[in-house]
Amino acid sequence: MKKGMIITLSITGGIATILVSVLIGVIIGNADLEENYTDQLKKIQSDITSAEAKVKDEESKLLSIKEHTDAAEDQQDVENKKLEKLQTEVKEVEKLIDQKDTITKEIDSLKKDQDNSKKELNKLSDKVKEKKAHVNELDDTIKAKEKELEKLDKTILRKSEEPIELIAGQYLVGTDVPEGRYQVTNTGDGTNFFVYDSSGMPTVNTILGDGMVGTGDYVFFTTTGDMIETLGPVKLLPIE
Repeated sequence: MKKGMIITLSITGGIATILVSVLIGVIIGNADLEENYTDQLKKIQSDITSAEAKVKDEESKLLSIKEHTDAAEDQQDVENKKLEKLQTEVKEVEKLIDQKDTITKEIDSLKKDQDNSKKELNKLSDKVKEKKAHVNELDDTIKAKEKELEKLDKTILRKSEEPIELIAGQYLVGTDVPEGRYQVTNTGDGTNFFVYDSSGMPTVNTILGDGMVGTGDYVFFTTTGDMIETLGPVKLLPIE
């Protein structure tokens, strides 16, 4: 658009120059009219000169406008690049914000888990306290039973007779073992111990020993005709 305006003005100046040349030729060819058109020719030349000056002035203005336009376009490119950079930075900030939100949610979740863990730990602590209290009660019960056992041991008066040692097997009372009252104790890791009356009915059925299922020593009565059966080695201690 700007270049078109400059070309148009240049053509206009050329046409004006041609017209001036034609007019000068006509005036020279017609000497009689020279005086009449001298003033007009001077005026036309003046107008042409003024027009050419205006054309040059307009061309200068157009060049200045073009320079300003180019500078403005360059500045616009710079601003566009700045804008693109800012947009990129904004996107990065948005990503950081999203990451922050995600991390915040994870922290909240961890806090909830921590609170739940604390609650569970408190519950377990309460259960441990309950178990400790129960163990203390059992300890007290065991101590009481031990005291009762000590009292019971003191009430059993052992005879001066020698203990009777038996290996695993069956023994007839009155023949293999004298009748009487005995305290039986295992001499191994523990064993099952039985006493049957003369009719074959069991009067004693216990497990000797101090293991998980053992009941310790056992005191029993036996008479002639009973049968004693042990599945492991034991010792019979005659008592009053």
